[in-house]
Amino acid sequence: MKNRIGIYFTSKYGQTQKIANYIGQLFRQEPADVEVIELARMSEARPNLLRFDAVLIGAPVYQHNYPREAVDFVRQNREQLQHVPSTGFFSVCLAATPKTPEAYAESLGPVKQFLDKVAWSPRWIASFPGALNYLEYNSLERWVMKTISAKENGPTDTRHDHYMTRWDEVAQFALDFYNDELKSPYREQTVSRATRTLNELMPIFEQRIVQKEKIAATPEEIRAALETMELEDMPLANLLARARNIGQTHREYSGRASFQDCAEAFGAFTFQSAERHEVGGALVGQFWKRDYGMRRVRNLSEFRNFGHMDYSKVLTNFWFEETSRGQTMVRTETRVHSMSFEAERHFRMYWLFVEPGVRLYMRSVLRGIRRSLKRRRWEQHAVAA
Repeated sequence: MKNRIGIYFTSKYGQTQKIANYIGQLFRQEPADVEVIELARMSEARPNLLRFDAVLIGAPVYQHNYPREAVDFVRQNREQLQHVPSTGFFSVCLAATPKTPEAYAESLGPVKQFLDKVAWSPRWIASFPGALNYLEYNSLERWVMKTISAKENGPTDTRHDHYMTRWDEVAQFALDFYNDELKSPYREQTVSRATRTLNELMPIFEQRIVQKEKIAATPEEIRAALETMELEDMPLANLLARARNIGQTHREYSGRASFQDCAEAFGAFTFQSAERHEVGGALVGQFWKRDYGMRRVRNLSEFRNFGHMDYSKVLTNFWFEETSRGQTMVRTETRVHSMSFEAERHFRMYWLFVEPGVRLYMRSVLRGIRRSLKRRRWEQHAVAA
C-alpha cells in the first residue's frame, strides 16, 4: 500500500508538469498523500526521500538529453532512491509511440541512456508523448522541432500548439504503479538495461569508468570474440599491465594466451548474468599495494558477502546491444567500491595515478574485441576455403 508518494519533475514548456499533476490527482483518488514537487523550485538542498513509500521522477527529453536538474537530482539522491520501496521514472518525448513494440522500444533509447548515465534502476519506466509548443519556441527551436516532427509524421503547422499526450496511457501507468501490477508493460524488467546487473551487485561505488565501441557484428559474434580474445589482440593493454608490474615477479604469458584465462589467473572470476547479452567479471584486492593484495572469491555469492574492511571490490561488465544496420554497441563499465574509509582513502590516492592508464587499458580491450572478431572471421574463412 502506497500511503505517501513523492512526484518530482522538471518541465520546460509545461507538459511534463501537467502529466505530473495528473498522476498526482489519480493517486489522491486512491487515496494517498501525494506531494508534487518541481525540481527547479525545490527548497530542500537534500530532500528526505525516505519519508515516502514511493517516488516518481519525471523529465522531458530534448534532442536526446534530459534537463541538468533531473540528472543532478538522481545522482545526488541515488543512495536514498535505492532504499525507497517503489520508484519510477517517466519520460516525456515526442517520439514516444506504441504503434509497434519496436517503435516504442526505440523511443526508450534516451531513457535507457539517462538511467545508465546516472546508474539508477527504478522499478517502473514509461515514455509518454508530450507537446509541440510552436508558439513558445524561438525561431531556431521552432524550425528544429518542426523538422523532427516531420520525420515522425507529426504536425508541422507552426501556427498552433499541438498536444499529443495520450492520457489513457498515463492513467494506466499510474494505476499499474500504484497497484504494483505484476504483468505491467511498464515494469523495469521489460526494458533492456546495460547497468541493471551492476546496480544490483554494486549500487554504491566511488569510482566509475564507462567505455563504448560500435562494431559491425551481431551480439553473438561479439560475445564469442570476447571469450576467445588473446593478449596479442590488445597490445596496449598488455604493455600497460607490464608497466604496472615492473620490478615484480609475475608469470609471463605468451601473446596467444586468452584474456579470460589471464584475468582468472590474476584473481578475477567471470560470470554470466541473467541478461541475454552480458558478460561480467569481479575481483577483490588491495590494489594500492605492489602485489595488489588479492583475495580470491569464487562466485557472486562470495563477492556480495565479502565484508573485510581493508579491501576494495571491482566489478566490470561487457554489454552488447544490437543497433541498426548490423551494428552492435559494446559497452563496458568498471565500478570500484572500498569497504572502509581507510581502504577508500588508499584507493583514492592510487586512483589519481592509475585512472588514465585504466581508461587506456579498457579502450585497448574494446579494440581487442574488434581484432579478435577479425581473426575469428579470417580463420573461419580459411577453414571454409
